[in-house]
Amino acid sequence: QTPRVAQRFIALLHASGVPADAVQLLHGLGETVGAQLVADPRTAGVCFTGSTAVARAIQRALAAKDGPIVPLIAETGGLNAMIVDSTALPEQVVDAVVTSAFRSAGQRCSALRLLCLHRSIADGVIAMLAGAMAELRVGDPAELATDVGPLIDDEAHAAISAHVQRLQQGARLLARTPLQSPLPRLLAPVAFEIERVADLKAEVFGPVLHVVRWDGEVDALVAQINALGYGLTLGVQTRIDSRAQRVADLARVGNVYVNRN
Repeated sequence: QTPRVAQRFIALLHASGVPADAVQLLHGLGETVGAQLVADPRTAGVCFTGSTAVARAIQRALAAKDGPIVPLIAETGGLNAMIVDSTALPEQVVDAVVTSAFRSAGQRCSALRLLCLHRSIADGVIAMLAGAMAELRVGDPAELATDVGPLIDDEAHAAISAHVQRLQQGARLLARTPLQSPLPRLLAPVAFEIERVADLKAEVFGPVLHVVRWDGEVDALVAQINALGYGLTLGVQTRIDSRAQRVADLARVGNVYVNRN
C-alpha cells in the first residue's frame, strides 16, 4: 500500500538537494528489515506507525539491547472518539464530524470513529449530520468537486464493506451518502448508532462513523473510552472550559482536540 508513495517522496527529497546518505529508503517486511534495524546497535531512535502489537514488540526489542536507552515514538491505530455535551454548538460539531470522519475516506489514524452525543441534543445533531452527509460527493479524487475518494485497495474495501454489513444487522442506520460514481473501491460514508461504547471492538479504517448517546457523568464516559485500549486522539465539543479540562485530565490519549475536528 505504501512503498511506491515512500519511494516517490524520497526521490523528491534527493532531487531537492537532500544528500542521498542523509535519508535512505529500505523496503521490506517488519520481521526482516524492520527487525534488523531495531536490533542494530547503531540505531539511536525508532519512529513507528502501525499496530499496537508490533509497537510492543519493538519496545521489548529495544529494552533488551545493551547501551543507552533508545527512544521509541509509536503512532498506533485509534478508536478516536469525540465527546459532545449539551452545550456544544451543533453546526460546529457537524462540520468537525464530517471533516474528521469522512475526509480522506476515513483513512487516517486520527480519523473520528466514535461520536458520543449527549442524549438531550442527539436527535438534532443526527438530523443535521444526515443533511451534511447527503451533500458529500464520492468519486474520483482527481476531480475538484470530489469530497471522498476510494479506499486504498480491494482488501480494505472488502473488509470495511463486511463491517458495514454487520452493522446493518445489529445497529441502526442513521445516514448514508449517495454513491453515484461507478469507480472501483468507493465506499459511501455511513453512520450507524450503536448501544454502547464497548460495542466498538476494533479500528475501522474507512468512512464509517459509530454514534452512541450518553448522559450522566462525563467521567464514566471517558472511563469507557479509555477501556477500549486505543489512545491516539480524543475530541471534545463543549462551551464549558472546566469540562474540557476535566476530560483532558481523565483521557489516556496522546492528543485532545477541543471544539475542532
